[in-house]
Amino acid sequence: MKAPILFSLLLLPFAGMAQQDSIRSNASEVQPDRHSLTLSAGSNGMKVQVQSTDTNTVQKGDTIRITSKRKLIRIITTPRIGIDTVESFEQKLSALKRERRNLFSYWAGLEFGMNSFVTTDGRIGDGPESGPLQLNNAKSRYFAINFWEQKIEFGTNHVGLFTGMGIEFDNYKLSENNTLLSNGDSTYAVAMDSPDLRKNKLRQIGLRVPLMLEFNTNRAKLPANADELAAKPDWSFSRKHNVHLAAGVVGSWLFDTMYKQKYTEDGHNVKQRSKDGYNLLPYRLAARAQIGYGPLNLFAEYALTRMFEEGTAPDLRALNVGITLIGFN
Repeated sequence: MKAPILFSLLLLPFAGMAQQDSIRSNASEVQPDRHSLTLSAGSNGMKVQVQSTDTNTVQKGDTIRITSKRKLIRIITTPRIGIDTVESFEQKLSALKRERRNLFSYWAGLEFGMNSFVTTDGRIGDGPESGPLQLNNAKSRYFAINFWEQKIEFGTNHVGLFTGMGIEFDNYKLSENNTLLSNGDSTYAVAMDSPDLRKNKLRQIGLRVPLMLEFNTNRAKLPANADELAAKPDWSFSRKHNVHLAAGVVGSWLFDTMYKQKYTEDGHNVKQRSKDGYNLLPYRLAARAQIGYGPLNLFAEYALTRMFEEGTAPDLRALNVGITLIGFN
């Protein structure tokens, strides 16, 4: 580092003469050179910049002549090959890390599945322990839009912790011709002889946030230095054939509840809607596990909290099973 600095100091007295660039000879032999010379030194070596005094633009390559009383010094400047002057290696490495995190996170996307619950005796969606709810599991559908994700890698793409955000739609399709009712103390169902209900559904909408540990099998190495990056400028990753596993919890805030019925009366179609809370808890914490290959993902969620407030209905635990189509990253 000392040598470049010393050399630049020695050249400083001649830098002022660089613009005139004159040798005592005939004007036809040597024309005035309207360029300026800038010298600087640092840890990366000496930098020489030639700038036109006419156009005020930097030359990418040029020759500058410095004259003294007895010497003519020519400096030829050419661009250095393989050096990115726009974006540093650290910036590119940061962009590659972000791309890898986004590529190997499996939360953002659309989820489709079955929505049900598990009773205390292990039955799914029905049985004597289900209380007022008897479900048609095949028509009780679950849908979610997971629109945001953020991942922390543990030094590699193989292991990481991710969170995110999504909106879920839980639909419980009742199988019996009952009407769901509630008061401050309980939620119950009343059997109806008529009319014949064409739709009898309880729906909840919630905002969901996961916290999950994820594993990936694909290897996605990052460049170790600038030379390695320059040797492969189109550095990229692929999650093709990647097997991914994740396990953790999902918290939901269920901010909207609606009970909907459809039936025909006196030849007219009737729709009834109720926004009563039906003593449903406005929050849920569920254990979640998922496994996938490439862009497909299979998941299952089992609630660790009750569906209804304690004492108002039987102890039912929500259950969602389905598939995620990863497509937002």
